[in-house]
Amino acid sequence: MLVIDVQHQCRFQLGGAIGIENLIFDVLRKAETSLTIGEVAQKINAHRTTTSKYLAVLEAKGMISCRNVGKAKLYYVGGAVGRKMVQI
Repeated sequence: MLVIDVQHQCRFQLGGAIGIENLIFDVLRKAETSLTIGEVAQKINAHRTTTSKYLAVLEAKGMISCRNVGKAKLYYVGGAVGRKMVQI
């Protein structure tokens, strides 16, 4: 179960992987620019390491893409599957 408060932050309660993946995808879909792992983690109120692992899963599924800018990894909706999901 995922609880989202008024400020679009979340707390994980008996959370499932699918709920967290959907939340991260939604954050990236609504973002005006690419986001770093830290920015995504802050928006979903999760630890950076946890967020990084879920971002890797979403990238492997083709839902999001990542580009390296210096030492930073910037994530955005850009995978083949992700672009189709945004169009729906």
